[in-house]
Order: sequence, then structure tokens, then C-alpha cells
Amino acid sequence: MGRNLFEHHPILGYRFVPGLRARVRHEGGGYLVRCNQAGFRCDHEAKRERPSGQRRLLLFGDSFTAGEGVSNRFRFGDLLEARAPDLQVLNFGLPGSGTDQQYLAYREFARKLEADALLLCPMVENVRRNLDTHRLTQSATNGQLVLRAKPYFTLEDGGLQLHHQPVPKNVVAKSEFEEAGHVSNLRQVETVASPLRTRWRALGAELDTRLPGVRGFSRRLRGVRWPMDYEDPRSPGWKMMAAILERWITEAQAPVLLAPLPTTDHVMGDLVAEGIHARFAELAERSGAQFVDVLPALRSEPRNVLRRFRFAKDDHPTRLGHGLLAAALSEAVAEVLPRAKRVAA
Repeated sequence: MGRNLFEHHPILGYRFVPGLRARVRHEGGGYLVRCNQAGFRCDHEAKRERPSGQRRLLLFGDSFTAGEGVSNRFRFGDLLEARAPDLQVLNFGLPGSGTDQQYLAYREFARKLEADALLLCPMVENVRRNLDTHRLTQSATNGQLVLRAKPYFTLEDGGLQLHHQPVPKNVVAKSEFEEAGHVSNLRQVETVASPLRTRWRALGAELDTRLPGVRGFSRRLRGVRWPMDYEDPRSPGWKMMAAILERWITEAQAPVLLAPLPTTDHVMGDLVAEGIHARFAELAERSGAQFVDVLPALRSEPRNVLRRFRFAKDDHPTRLGHGLLAAALSEAVAEVLPRAKRVAA
């Protein structure tokens, strides 16, 4: 997360620099970032009233939704908008965020906006991110691994209790954090951000290049399920995500589409996704949201096409990947918008 792209925010922890215009280096050749004055990668300003004669969709998620690796116009949210001339999509995606921060982004910046529907796109790999009190990042000054505080919820007496409000600005060295006895809070960040994890993924990508399909075949043969949090509805990770999403859906002033985004390994069929499907389907049924499973549409594509869903080294979707996501979501979006009641929060 480049410090030149983001600034501290007392509610969310951070956001894009409002009004930012920047070109970011990337293995895909670089991409353009354009942000509105609210501090999100969106070409539209977050005005209360929807434009005359247009429908409006509010979109939430992490870096998959914000579109790391591709310019604004190539993201699935922008592609959904391009399919319907009378549709405006406001993208509130925030890279590195958990469902907790995305919900807070809705409360802080979007709940008073006129909208026809909300599209919530939690990335399935981030189910434990909501349990973190801090996020592990690399210092831009000396390269040291440091922890930055983030807002987080705890479940107390069956309800959500919010902590770190306002979010502290100070950073803590990883070694100091461990010495203070907070090692358990590094569960997710160690998995996602560690150099070992990065090297392991690079080795996996190299194996796939030298022996295409071997790693995926091994996983399919063994029936690997991951993340395991979805296999048990009582797991801490799922209980927290479900509690946040249920509160969000209850508070929403418009119909909600719940569309969890799979990893590339799920898209390729190399990881079992039944637990993920079951948890989100159950949540949608009891909360009144509409569950959108994008996997069947994605997996219907030829395997040689799906291999280009993500970048060679970066896990994020390519332009083709975003196009496939937009196609998988378009029918559900088209169905819910005409019957959405236009209300002002």
C-alpha cells in the first residue's frame, strides 16, 4: 500500500488521497488511478441525489473491487456501468480493507446517498481480516515491517462493539508488537503480507509455468478446502463476517446483492468452494439479501481463458478477469435494479 496514494482517516484507518490522479507501476504495464473527493477510486463524485434519469448502484469491496492492477475503466464495476447507459456505479472499494472497514465506509460516506441497490463484494480470502486489530505494512522510509491500527469489532453479548475510534495514527514495529504479547493478532497479516507467502506464491506460479496444471490437479485430487473458516458456521472468522454483513444489510436503504469474490484457485476449480457457497447462501436467506454466486459462470469458461484471469505474479484480476466478473454479475444487477424502490436515506 503506497503511502503516496493513501492518507490517514479517523474512521476507516485510511483512504485514497481525495482527488488523486496517479500512474502506478505494475507488472501489467502500469495503471491509472483516479479518485473522487470522498477518497475512493471512482470517476463520479458521491453526491446525495442520483443523476436525473439514472439508476445508482453502490459498490463495496477490497482491492479486487478497487481494481489494483488495472485502470478505472477496466474494473468490473465500471464495466457494469458501461453495459447500461442509465446506470451510475459508485465504487467504494478500499484496498487492504476488511468487511468491517467496508461497512464503516458505507456508514461514513454512503448511507445518506440515494441508491437503487448495494453490491457487496467481500473477497473470500479476507474472512479473517475482520479479526485483526492492526495491519502489517512496510515502512516507506526504511522498509521495516510495521503495524498500523485499524478499526475493528468484537462480539459482545451477541452484538458488535466497535474499537479504535478514532483510529490511532501511530505505527508499531512488528517486533515491539510481538514483545507486547499480541502475536495472536498477526494471524491474517502474517499469512497475507509475509515475504514467505509471496515467495511461495511465486514458486507456485513458476511450477504452473513449467508443469501446467500439476499444482491445481493435486489440490483437486485432495479436495482442498480453503479458507477453512467457511467450513464451520461457528468459526470466529465467519461469525464476525456474518455479524457485520447482517447489520449492514439491515441498515441498508436499498436492496442488497451479496456477491463474494473467489480467489483464482477457486475460479480454476483447484479449491473446493461448497463451504463458502453454503455460508453466504444461508446468510442471504436469513437477512433478505440476494446471494450472487459468480463461480458457475466463471468456471464455464475454458481453462486456457481462466489462466488469464489473474496476473502472473499479482493475485488481482486482469482486464480479462474483470470482464468475466462483470459478465457473471450483470444478470443479477439487471434483475434487481428495475424493481428497486427509489428512496432517499
